[in-house]
Amino acid sequence: MRGFVLAAGFGTRLRPLTDHIPKALVPVCGKPLLARSLAFLRGHGVTEIAVNSHYLADKIENFRREQKEGFSLYYEEGDIRGTGGALYFAREFLSGDEAFAVINADIVCDIDLRRIASQFLNSSASCALIAFPAENGRGTILYNRESGAYLGTPGEQERDALTGDADFIGAALYRKGFLKILMPDDFSIVPVWKRAVKMGMEVQVMIQESGWWRDTGTPDSLAEIHFAVLDKKIEVEIGEELRIDYERKNCYPASLYECLSGNPGSYAWVESLNTGANCRICRSVVLRDTPVDNDSVICDSILTPWGAIGLNGKN
Repeated sequence: MRGFVLAAGFGTRLRPLTDHIPKALVPVCGKPLLARSLAFLRGHGVTEIAVNSHYLADKIENFRREQKEGFSLYYEEGDIRGTGGALYFAREFLSGDEAFAVINADIVCDIDLRRIASQFLNSSASCALIAFPAENGRGTILYNRESGAYLGTPGEQERDALTGDADFIGAALYRKGFLKILMPDDFSIVPVWKRAVKMGMEVQVMIQESGWWRDTGTPDSLAEIHFAVLDKKIEVEIGEELRIDYERKNCYPASLYECLSGNPGSYAWVESLNTGANCRICRSVVLRDTPVDNDSVICDSILTPWGAIGLNGKN
């Protein structure tokens, strides 16, 4: 099975950070999102991987050059093409194996992809959408509770007693035959799923009852991953230079641990070495190379080298 990471997005909700780096290179707990996606796929036995790029593509290329393990890179010229267009232009690569996995670079997850892939390959489905039960009762996709068949998105059809709601996590599995129905002008993947169903292909929703996933598309969701790690709700690999104090619920570079451990407040995730010893930080993330003046008070923010991003709707 081959892997494809969607890394072309703008990440406009994470500005000013994404004015300078593509969303796929936004760091989460000390590691870029794209590095996490690649490690996730390789950790589940996927070794042939491609990545698409568009916005700030030169930075994705620089990232690729720095990696010990290579991957193919597909640059989208002109307008961004969405998932449908990305798959269309990478179809030669994707058709090199019986099936392929597609994952959005802006998600972090812990699911058993090997098990899911085995289940998919032993089924008659042409496409499998990986999802979790809808947290708030209303999800992003609908499916038949008995058959698992994909029914569409909310608003496309009326629900009945067998309709279930699920949250699509931004990861899917496809057989290479699915590529034949892609068209040059495809953009969103949702109409392609609908087209597949109309053509008699099986599009399944594979609900995960174990594991977890998080989206990083908003400042609040990005920060919440760090706070969830401090709460031991989720476990992720962190940057080698970082040290977590679970009792105080904060994290800092190991070299600053002794001088900062008594000052930052709870839910302070600090990656910058340029942090004043007497600063007070709570419910905030401070990214690497971000200066924090001595005696500063920082709350409900993501601090970047290019400015602050407010949490909870704060500017």
